[in-house]
Amino acid sequence: MSMLENIAYIIIVTVASLFTVLCLFVVARSNVFHTNLQASIWWTASFYFELTVSKMLTIVYQSNYLTDRDEPSGGMVMLMWIAATHYHFIFAVMSAPIVVVAERSLATKFVFDYEKERRRYILISLFLFQIGFSTSFTLLTIFNIVRYVSAAVIAGLIAITSLLIFLHINRVNKRTLRFVETQNRDIKFDLSVRYQLRENVKTFKMLTTLLLLLTFMIVLLAFLKTIPMIMDIQEDTKYIFKMSTDMILHAGPIYVTPTMIWAVDDYRLVFYRILGLDKKKVAPLILSSEKKDEDVYFEQFVQSLK
Repeated sequence: MSMLENIAYIIIVTVASLFTVLCLFVVARSNVFHTNLQASIWWTASFYFELTVSKMLTIVYQSNYLTDRDEPSGGMVMLMWIAATHYHFIFAVMSAPIVVVAERSLATKFVFDYEKERRRYILISLFLFQIGFSTSFTLLTIFNIVRYVSAAVIAGLIAITSLLIFLHINRVNKRTLRFVETQNRDIKFDLSVRYQLRENVKTFKMLTTLLLLLTFMIVLLAFLKTIPMIMDIQEDTKYIFKMSTDMILHAGPIYVTPTMIWAVDDYRLVFYRILGLDKKKVAPLILSSEKKDEDVYFEQFVQSLK
């Protein structure tokens, strides 16, 4: 890469890392979702720093180990770490829709006491699955056991399938809530169950925008990465595809974090609180000389309640 491209990447990665820190801070300060879901969102966002490390190592490698003809002259260990961190981040993001769908499926299954019981084994299982999935596919890709084209196809299928399952579970929760509120009089559906169903529906509504964006970006990146590999196109065009996908990938937090803050009400409130915009404004009390004392006292009382 040229010096100008390196500077552009450094700026993008730095800004995206700051957005990632903002995302982690907002998610950590909020309690809108169940702990299992909150933690899943938090650690998935933190995986971006792997991509930051990968890009910084790439710049160092190109500056020190590439000749004028772009031929490597050593640094194979560093090259392996670059590939490992890059692919691990990609496959961790690929598995994120599965983690979200699995957590919401369990929330639907354990609707009677999901909010009351911690069920830390769910959290641990989701974390181990995401780590195991991303690590396994990273090793398979690095050692050429699975070609990148195949991995891209798998990514697209996983994203689309997870989205369809997510929408189906959302529909199940809405239908169950409608049934409980309008028809069923069974004593087992107490207020806590109805509350949990409403929270499930609310959670699905807030997550839909974020999951749609994530699914779209996974499919788009898989498509852009695959096209140059399966089609006979010129090297300049391949380079344009490569630069486009890298820019979109590295700038992910810049458009994902604002979308998440906009889609989730509590995240937006936390963000406003960070900016100091959550203070209540009290309208000044304007007294009229023509009003009686009791009217003035009444207005003061009303103002105190605001």
